[in-house]
Amino acid sequence: MKKPAKYPAPSYLDPRDKRMVQIIKSASGAEPKAVNILGIPYDGAVLGRKGAAGGPSAVRESMGSFSNYNVELGLGLEGARVFDLGDMVLGSPDITSTHQAIEEEVGRDIAPSSLLVTLGGDNSISLPALRACGKKSKALGLIVIDSHFDLRGMIGGKPNSGSSYGLALEAVETLDPGRVVEIGIHGFLNSKSYADKAEQLGVKVITAEEVRKGGALSAARDAYAFASAGADLVYLSVDLDAVDISQVSGVSAPSVGGISGGELSTMVYEIAKNDRVKAADLVELAPSLDPTGRSQRVAATALMYLIAGFASRGSSRQ
Repeated sequence: MKKPAKYPAPSYLDPRDKRMVQIIKSASGAEPKAVNILGIPYDGAVLGRKGAAGGPSAVRESMGSFSNYNVELGLGLEGARVFDLGDMVLGSPDITSTHQAIEEEVGRDIAPSSLLVTLGGDNSISLPALRACGKKSKALGLIVIDSHFDLRGMIGGKPNSGSSYGLALEAVETLDPGRVVEIGIHGFLNSKSYADKAEQLGVKVITAEEVRKGGALSAARDAYAFASAGADLVYLSVDLDAVDISQVSGVSAPSVGGISGGELSTMVYEIAKNDRVKAADLVELAPSLDPTGRSQRVAATALMYLIAGFASRGSSRQ
């Protein structure tokens, strides 16, 4: 069961300036050759501050500020196929049953020729989404943009917002750690134990400092090359807390020293340009924790660049 998505009406009507909210259409199920958006308003497994259940509606609200053309990319979205499938209705307080429902919905909504973007929601939703992708692939690759490794196991016998990638590596047979990349790790935000675990598993780590020094474009290309090697499906998971607190404070665990919103946009665009990227998530946006609205604007911008990346696939073949 899903609740229809709501977008703001365009603030003005100009036949020469079609707004993004006029381009996005509603759909009951995943459309082919399209970006399909699915909201998962759930924060029942967050380890830190709650608020991420408000993420999907806040991203949609911020989409009202966007037009259809990017001068820097030379790319227009006026004819883009973008559909919103609405928000999952998740009434159960039980994490396991909620994750099962998410896994089933994501499994229905992945289409071979499309890009499914799930809007969280806390980072725990990445686990059932990865399980669903694992069932759709023979070899799954994973690119994570996050401040944290999130390689924990269960706490109190239950998955949590810091365990998605660790548990996915245990549960998803098609996900090899040699095809997992974590971008944006920085600061005093992780234990040495989990840093060692990432190294032992063979997970590729690109720190926030390395992104700054080598450039976001290079980081994205290196990450995709690593994650896609031998893979038939690549999943991109974006935790908004990877972005520095000066731009994103409305997350469960904001921090100093993260990547910039511009670097995030560059990376998701470059990664989403590739055909094997069939699913992505944007998680941990908690709009109630940032009254300025800045954080949700960064998240909505990342969604715009995901859409642009997908749209560029067709234009690059012309």
